[in-house]
Amino acid sequence: MKSISTLFNGKAGYMRLLLSVLIFGAYLVSASSAQATSTANALHAICGVYSSVTTIIFILGLTLMILGGAIYAGAHVAPSSLKGSLQGYGMGFIVGGIIGVIIVIIAPYLLQVISGNTAIASACTTT
Repeated sequence: MKSISTLFNGKAGYMRLLLSVLIFGAYLVSASSAQATSTANALHAICGVYSSVTTIIFILGLTLMILGGAIYAGAHVAPSSLKGSLQGYGMGFIVGGIIGVIIVIIAPYLLQVISGNTAIASACTTT
């Protein structure tokens, strides 16, 4: 293991020292700004993530249902050796899409039950 004096020796050592000071300074700035963050800002950040995730899951759920329907319909014109597996995949896609949409619909209520706070669920659903 290198000693401190050999770590910060020469040009490379000077760059390491400068980088260490910059990282430590950035850490101090972020720590002080994190303490100054209010509850409203935290709630806004949580709601932003919540709305992004629910939108993505809802779109994926609808896409899965559409693809599942197309695969299931395409199975009817497929040869008999592929028909059963394609129908199974199609039904799996449809069920997965329905479960995704159900999760998106009941997510605010689950958030309220888990947190025990009605303000979070209502604030995230109104934005």
